[in-house]
Amino acid sequence: MAESESFKDALRRMRGARGLSLRELSRIAPLDPGHLSKIENGHRTPTADVAKALDRALQARGELVTLAHLERSARARQAVPFDPMRRRSLLALGVTATAIASAGPANKPHGPKIGIADARELQDTAAWLYGLDYQHGGATLWRAAKAAAQDGHDMLENGIYGEVVERQIIKGTSRLQMCAGWLAFDAGRHDLARSCYTEALALARQVGDAEVEIHALSNLAFQANVLGRPREAMRFVEGAIRAESAPHDQARLPAIPHLRRSVALSLSNDRTGHEKAMGAARKILDRDHDKPAEEWCSFLSPAELDGVEGTCLVELGQPKRAGILLECAIRALDQNYARNRALYRARLARARLDSKLVDGAVEAADAALDDLDNQVASWRVESELAAVATRLARFPHDGPAKDFLDRYHSRSQEFDPVRRERRP
Repeated sequence: MAESESFKDALRRMRGARGLSLRELSRIAPLDPGHLSKIENGHRTPTADVAKALDRALQARGELVTLAHLERSARARQAVPFDPMRRRSLLALGVTATAIASAGPANKPHGPKIGIADARELQDTAAWLYGLDYQHGGATLWRAAKAAAQDGHDMLENGIYGEVVERQIIKGTSRLQMCAGWLAFDAGRHDLARSCYTEALALARQVGDAEVEIHALSNLAFQANVLGRPREAMRFVEGAIRAESAPHDQARLPAIPHLRRSVALSLSNDRTGHEKAMGAARKILDRDHDKPAEEWCSFLSPAELDGVEGTCLVELGQPKRAGILLECAIRALDQNYARNRALYRARLARARLDSKLVDGAVEAADAALDDLDNQVASWRVESELAAVATRLARFPHDGPAKDFLDRYHSRSQEFDPVRRERRP
């Protein structure tokens, strides 16, 4: 996606690349052909739902969703100017829009009236982007989440609403900040991810949203583990477990801190502690497996727990057991979770290399590369495959290993080597 490309230009480019007429695209989407023509000619602005429909129809992997949100945010900022530094400072201090509005006539908002449907759209957008992330990874999606979160902040700063709607806007915005942090992390943008998680945490605490608080602290722990800071991860985990004492009805969510603890303990070579934490996570999932879960917790399945435990066993020097669990996870993950499947394939390659099964490692790495070539864009997968490729390069350059390395290096220019940081 070119930085200066507009929604209408991107739409025209993608439609042309697929050889579709406007009428053909309108049938696939499905959308009114006249309305679609006006959007492509710049005479109409796509709503969030229209952008999502077109993104699906053209398999744009979030690019059209991103552009639509960016353009909506730009229009909002032009229509109602605001001071972002002031807004961020107030949010950091825990001051809500109600307090701003009551500060005096000079600070009263004069923007559009905001209703519960607007607040609900924020949460729906977060769920939509999480679903795309599971399939495609965050590298092409984080801008869309940041733009959508900005929409929420603009509503808080400039909109007219009541107390009930205010709470829902804050909740929706905090979930979008969480989503933006997760997607930015998967794109290798660690400073941005931490900033998003921290802002989500501040918003959650304003309205006593235990679900977001638990999730934000758990994701900060996850990031600390990735960056090789297991002690910091453990501190975040303890905070997440304390937050669990607050009322919430989020199925499966309490398992996440235990998974993060399990990884931190495996990085610290604490096998007993890892087993205890993993057992606690499995107990929660067994209890909640038949309960409906929000999109951000839908990835928590027996397959995901097998994948995490397999990852931990690689760190603990048990590659054979790790390989069995990773194979189970991979078999159970379909296209809806292609990014996680690619990640576990890269880790299976590492486990097989640790077991000196070079051909098996090449097979797993090749399959992960297939996922990347087909639909996944993820810094994490790229980073772990880079580590596998480095190890394979130490073997004689013939046979399957050579074929994989030739294929890998032929596409390596598409990935920024600066972002090949420490393996999760």
